[in-house]
Amino acid sequence: MFNFLQKLYYGARVYLNKGGGQSETVEIAGKSTVIISGGEGEPFVYLHSALGESMMWFPFFAGFANKFRVIAPTHPGFGKSGGFDDVADIEDMAFHYIEMFDALGLEQIHLGGVSLGGWIAAEIAVRWPERVKKLWIADAPGVWVDGTPLGDLFRLMQNREKLRELLFFDPHGAMASLVIKDQPDEQMMLYAYQAMTVLARMVWQRPYDPKLARRLHRIACPTLLLWGDHDKLVPPAYGEEYKKHIRGAEMRLIKDCGHLPMFEAESEFVEAISAFCSA
Repeated sequence: MFNFLQKLYYGARVYLNKGGGQSETVEIAGKSTVIISGGEGEPFVYLHSALGESMMWFPFFAGFANKFRVIAPTHPGFGKSGGFDDVADIEDMAFHYIEMFDALGLEQIHLGGVSLGGWIAAEIAVRWPERVKKLWIADAPGVWVDGTPLGDLFRLMQNREKLRELLFFDPHGAMASLVIKDQPDEQMMLYAYQAMTVLARMVWQRPYDPKLARRLHRIACPTLLLWGDHDKLVPPAYGEEYKKHIRGAEMRLIKDCGHLPMFEAESEFVEAISAFCSA
């Protein structure tokens, strides 16, 4: 009963907030890119995880929009964004986004992302450090930690129960079953297939960038590393590895949280990043 009420409450919040974000499709170097945005203030670019959460104006976006102009694009090949054929690796994603920043006139931004999005954000920050005012990275791969393997997302994609166990601290909680539904609709299955296809192209043979760790010293802005303390897909040791290479980076663990803090620990996630970017 408690889980049902939590789901109902979150569903109501999604419904009430859905008008807060405006969706548009822009052409970026010949690729149609869907962007959802809202709020006012300094530009705050959110890069989504493999879930593709930028396809909807979730409550955590509304939280960020209280202080910033939130810009949340959908990666090439995800959802309704085109450009799949032009993305062969993580570097292609980084160059896509710097071209998007140029097209939108974004000279300097607060930049960050969760999981895949955090990895892309790091790749952007090492190449164009002058464009990033504050950087935050949450539960992201990209570097490698000997003796601490990443979880096998591809193997568990068809097992919804095991997938929830991999991604959530509380796999039986309301948010776990809301995000990873037992019976997703046809559109959700199509988006999931697209996402896994793009992800496989980029990381199937090597789920990290062997050059990234030695480039992280180029990051010139304050950096926050935010990790769920029970992340089984990308364990906190990966955050520590980022911290080892990024000058002055701050590492913060979110208690009783898995791989998706924007859903499982929304308040702490939004508050930590908003305070960091506002300071």
